[in-house]
Amino acid sequence: MKEEVKVSVVQMTSEWLQPERNIRRMNEFIDSEARAGQELIVFPELATVGCITPSMPGDPVGLKGMTYAEFAASYVRAAETIPGPATEAISELTRRYGIYVVIGMAERHPVIPTTLYNSGVLIGPRGIIGVHHKMHLPLNEKLLFCAGNESEVFKTELGNIGVEVCYDGRFPELSRILALKGAEIICCIWNITASLGAVTPAQDSLYHRAYVRAQENGVFFVNANGSGYQGDMRLTGHSAIAAPNGTLLAVSESDQEEVIRTVLKEEMLITYRSVLNIFRDRRPELYGEICAPLSAPYKRASPPEFKGVEAKNKKKRV
Repeated sequence: MKEEVKVSVVQMTSEWLQPERNIRRMNEFIDSEARAGQELIVFPELATVGCITPSMPGDPVGLKGMTYAEFAASYVRAAETIPGPATEAISELTRRYGIYVVIGMAERHPVIPTTLYNSGVLIGPRGIIGVHHKMHLPLNEKLLFCAGNESEVFKTELGNIGVEVCYDGRFPELSRILALKGAEIICCIWNITASLGAVTPAQDSLYHRAYVRAQENGVFFVNANGSGYQGDMRLTGHSAIAAPNGTLLAVSESDQEEVIRTVLKEEMLITYRSVLNIFRDRRPELYGEICAPLSAPYKRASPPEFKGVEAKNKKKRV
């Protein structure tokens, strides 16, 4: 990777179903951060349209006066193809400034009408570099989105970048796969809401996940969460950026809109990996159980010591 990478996380508050307004504000943030010399700018999950509602089964629709069916139809209309208005507008700025941007958006399938993906898009000086479709869909997201099936690492002038979307970050297997494919920087974009009832405070949840995933894989881990309110849903903020050894380089101490910044130094990655070689020390031959499906339902077998008795009883009954 590059010796130093200046990164910004924009802990943005998006408006529901207002892609034009959200994209305009994203462009304002990009312009400001690029002028300040930042090279990698990361936005939250679904920043162009907001998260879905309700996120939890049984909860009311957050947009008052709307049924779920009406919200779903509006959400599909607000989604975009890739390329489309959002990626084209942002590509114009990445080309102008020679920078890289990660955005979260609702992506419309290019062929099948009304079919959506929850996508993380990496855009650079030459336009769209790659797209990650969220692979793990929690709760009501299964009602609107199709799950992705591929994980890629994108080679850039800044370094090798992997992208995850929200719930993906709760599955350590994906981060490890990205690291094995060469990732040096993993950008995980989130929309965590307070209604999900996290066991730990919001800041602990994202701070812990950043330094654990970073340290497990010897990568820079960039957590970008949404903030503020979407209807009656409160997003929890507290974004965080961690170094390969787990050190937190930058954190948000707020659930409000703000930008956090830091510098990712290649020397941190080299120093950590050269001392503790995680990839050499792996024992993949022992990990097969991770890839196995859930076990079949329990079936009681007759204990060996009773088989003879059962056979005799059966003979007598005959």
